Parts: sequence; structure tokens; C-alpha cells
Amino acid sequence: MAELQPGDLGKAIPEGAVDNAQLRDVNEAIRSHAIEQVGKKLRGYMTDMKRIAVAG
Repeated sequence: MAELQPGDLGKAIPEGAVDNAQLRDVNEAIRSHAIEQVGKKLRGYMTDMKRIAVAG
């Protein structure tokens, strides 16, 4: 188990700070990726779908 790090098992790691500006930039890059744009459109279609009546 030499590949595991202390943080993998739930132990606190000394430096857990995240630069908010960098996090914002990464999130924006993910949101603007072509695959995410397609996913956004598909999720919109699913939200607009009507419920199908099922006999039962």
C-alpha cells in the first residue's frame, strides 16, 4: 500500500487551501468545453420533457 497518501484515507493534509481565482478559472474552462456545452443543451431537453403516464 505504498501508493496511498495520508489524505487518501481521510487524514487531514497540511495544505488544503485552494486559490479561489484559480478554482474559478478552472470551473469556467470546464463549463466552456464543447462536451459540457452539448451536455447543457441535453439537460435542458430533459428538463422540458413531459411526464409519461404509466398504467399501473
